[in-house]
Amino acid sequence: MLLLPLLVAIPIAIVGFHDDAWEKAQMARSKRQSAAWGLIGMVLFWPVVQEASAAVIEEVVVTAQKRSESTQDVPIAIAAYGERRLEDAGFDQISDLTLTTPSMQVSNFGPIAYVTMRGIGSENTTAGGDPGVAMHLDGVYMGRPIASMFTAFDAERVEILRGPQGTLYGRNATGGSINLVTRKPGSEFEGEMDVTYGDYDWMRFRGAVNLPISDRVSARLVAFKEERDGYTDNAHPDGNDANDLDNYGFRGHLNFDVSDRASLLLSASYVKVDGAGSKSELREDFPGSTTGQHLAGPPGFLGAYGGPASGIPAGWDYFLNGALAVNDLDHLEESKNLRESSDDEFLLLSATFEMDFDGFTIKSISGYNETEFASLQDADQSPVDLAGSSFSEQAEQFSQELQILSNGTGPLQWIGGLYYFKQDATRRSFFFRGRFDAIARTFGVPSAFDVGGDVESESIAGFGQLTYSLTDRLNLTVGARHTKDEKKGTNTGYTFTNGYTGPLGDDWNESTYRLAADWFASDDVLLYASYATGYKSGGVNQVTNPLVDNPIYDPEFVDAFEVGLKSTLLNGSLQLNLSAYHNKYEDLQFQVFGAVGPQALNAEGAKVQGIEAELLAALSDTLTIDASVGLTDSEFDEQFISGVQLEGNQVQRTPDVTYSLGIANEWELGNAGALRVRLEYAYTDEIYYTAFNRNARFAEAGGSDLADDYSNLNLRMFWYSADDRWTVELSATNLTDEEQEGNVFRGIGFLDVAGGGGPEQVTYNPPRQIALRMGFRF
Repeated sequence: MLLLPLLVAIPIAIVGFHDDAWEKAQMARSKRQSAAWGLIGMVLFWPVVQEASAAVIEEVVVTAQKRSESTQDVPIAIAAYGERRLEDAGFDQISDLTLTTPSMQVSNFGPIAYVTMRGIGSENTTAGGDPGVAMHLDGVYMGRPIASMFTAFDAERVEILRGPQGTLYGRNATGGSINLVTRKPGSEFEGEMDVTYGDYDWMRFRGAVNLPISDRVSARLVAFKEERDGYTDNAHPDGNDANDLDNYGFRGHLNFDVSDRASLLLSASYVKVDGAGSKSELREDFPGSTTGQHLAGPPGFLGAYGGPASGIPAGWDYFLNGALAVNDLDHLEESKNLRESSDDEFLLLSATFEMDFDGFTIKSISGYNETEFASLQDADQSPVDLAGSSFSEQAEQFSQELQILSNGTGPLQWIGGLYYFKQDATRRSFFFRGRFDAIARTFGVPSAFDVGGDVESESIAGFGQLTYSLTDRLNLTVGARHTKDEKKGTNTGYTFTNGYTGPLGDDWNESTYRLAADWFASDDVLLYASYATGYKSGGVNQVTNPLVDNPIYDPEFVDAFEVGLKSTLLNGSLQLNLSAYHNKYEDLQFQVFGAVGPQALNAEGAKVQGIEAELLAALSDTLTIDASVGLTDSEFDEQFISGVQLEGNQVQRTPDVTYSLGIANEWELGNAGALRVRLEYAYTDEIYYTAFNRNARFAEAGGSDLADDYSNLNLRMFWYSADDRWTVELSATNLTDEEQEGNVFRGIGFLDVAGGGGPEQVTYNPPRQIALRMGFRF
């Protein structure tokens, strides 16, 4: 009887809490979106009035609070994906979970992932920058965004924690934390392998084997190899197709049961990624340009202006129409003379030791990580030798975490620990001009830029959290963490006219807190409220002149309030989770572009608030549905950056509305096995990719950093043999072949006379892709 009042009261409270966002959303949404909202509303509440089915939703056990708990018992907004949901998502990398996770956006550019959660992330991929969403692989924090390239094959689960997680996850988790947990060695000999073939000659092999070596020693080995032609055609005879794949990787776990109370797990992961990299194309000028001038003009302008020496044929038509090229190219076509490349490597070594005592457990996690990447890009995006760029980075990190946590059954549960992190990163960017150098010099633009940076980061922290059960249904949680960060390095910038080399650095000491209360209104309904603070380290910019540029930027802070409901209803056949949050940011870090590359700056403040809903329902023994929705209201406070007033602007990479709806049904075929079909639809609202919120589609109006809204329709069909050893999967992603802008960013200022940054570039999500996978378990 308590369920109905709760289901009515919580949404009303959320709407009242978030009335400005609702008003804004209602004014902005189209009829199409309104209809979709109505559909999701029916999906959310229709199953509540149905009779309970015999089916039960898969329970996912997570370690969000450093101890094993059911997702539904943790007072944190979590999207938890077990093995079945990962299979449904075709999970291969973190971006595959974007469609079904509220308030999360992931944009990939080559091996680099830009992850944003509840409006907070980081675009700063330089040696002195940090992510805004903490990523962990088997408990080890990944300090560089290239770490997103680690293979997700053989994953046991993925935990996506939304909102600041500074107390337990510490470093740079102002937006949230993503924890990828892989399968560990077991006591039986078993394994699996699969082969995939798909569009663009995509071929992939994956295999895993579990090896019991003795009663106390076991191992698990994983390997994969994949190749794919580029789905972006390059019409230039000297160029190569983009968005191809040539990757391979390995992972190994070796587990020792040292005693009945102690275990040691040694792990190693290696991934190698080659290819041409991601395809991007030019649009109009990007915001921040001081003049907005272009070197593109009327038909034949560049050829006539440059003459034979420029290498631009007279009479050729060059214009910024989505690509600086001879003809109006499609979004999956290009014409580049430079053969682009991307060469990336990832290595992780870790050791996890755990020992139980009477009343407490000690756990140690040691990690060593190396990442390298190097890329060569056609900076002008054209068939003419105008300009090119190369980037490289090498980073090494070591981390050590020591935890001590209670393991008793009393009313007080506690955890304490120490954390140490050290990273050395070197990044080099070189921008050069080809035959266009003579024209560039006429406009006062240097012939080349060479920018480098060596940054050493060191962090030490102590943390603790207490949870006390006032009654068997009411719990109070208090947590705190104190962090000391230090960054120092030497940045070097050269052009043909100036140079700068100098030491840079700073240190910061900050404390973060968490207060939470959770109440089990019944055995199956959890209500919670929390207040948390978050902190992201300041950093070091790559600069060419410390008197002009901003060499050091400040830390980012957040005060976060959240209320939520988690429910498991109808005898376990329905899960409905709701959350509402209000985050207030101070010194929010965001990125602008200068003459030779990106710089991080601090905005005075911003607020992000929203509503999230997630539903899983087993309508029968064979029919299941899932749905998610995120409604977000974000805006900057009053402030001027680069002469632009940001007040009221939407926080970058934060769509107002996202939602998804999936339905799956399974048919038993007797001795012929079983057939399962899943259809999934997801919608993402339009996104501003910078804080400037420019949406003009013409250079004269300042350019655009706005990406259009888009939807995804995916279909997957699975056949399972009767003995559950064989699996055949037919998948079709982006079934409608919709053009989707996946990332908007800014190039170097080779087309901007004042050197205030180059034109905007856009990348696209993959087109429709159909693939067939065959798997075997033994």
